[in-house]
Amino acid sequence: MDLGMKGLNALVTGSTAGIGASIAETLAAEGCNVAVCSRSSERVERMVEKLSADGGSHIGKAVDVTDAEAFRAWVDEAASRMGGLDIYVANVSALSQDWQDAVNTDILATVAGMDAVIPHLQKSEHGSAVYISSIAGIVGVPPLAAYGAVKAAMTHYMKTLSMKLVKKGVRVNAVAPGDILFDGGIWDRTRRDNPEFFAKVLKRNPLGRLGTPEEVASMVAFLASPRASFVTGSHVVVDGGNTTHVHF
Repeated sequence: MDLGMKGLNALVTGSTAGIGASIAETLAAEGCNVAVCSRSSERVERMVEKLSADGGSHIGKAVDVTDAEAFRAWVDEAASRMGGLDIYVANVSALSQDWQDAVNTDILATVAGMDAVIPHLQKSEHGSAVYISSIAGIVGVPPLAAYGAVKAAMTHYMKTLSMKLVKKGVRVNAVAPGDILFDGGIWDRTRRDNPEFFAKVLKRNPLGRLGTPEEVASMVAFLASPRASFVTGSHVVVDGGNTTHVHF
């Protein structure tokens, strides 16, 4: 399926590793020009080189999303250099159980980031924002209380934001990954350091495996694309059937 994304301009946060990197790569493969960012200038440079090897016009910058002024400046710079923004993927998470870190990064920085990018998306004929949530925001996970709480809060916020922006030509959706395995990620470390628990995690998933960043990225790309033009305010779970309740 041609997603109709060729020539669209996308900005993805936290896009030099894991799910974020896969999202950037998938959007680039679909023909988007991609702006990437993370706190590491070295990783940003490597990602821009990797994306550019297959063509397209890709840019990047080292920026901390919790610095609202710096991130807004990057959004404006990216929009200027690329000739506008059509797609925004809010992927950064503190992945922290420190409540202050979780609130600052997952709530305050995410809201500030949306505020920065919305004026640009409103100028696009295909304005779309996708928030990367988590199944931890829809099920009780005692070891991840802070993380789950902020993900639940922001998923709710994205629904409200979608209602505010639907008449302004901007779609807003959320994707909630389940247990995703990639090099250097939490489940990669668990597989190495606690193989018995990792085996239990595999067993509890109906598919008998964990997901890949590419599987999450494919859903993000579809929701961000003009092919999903009638989809807004959705919350799509990508977890291999791990959660069994009906999602509202």
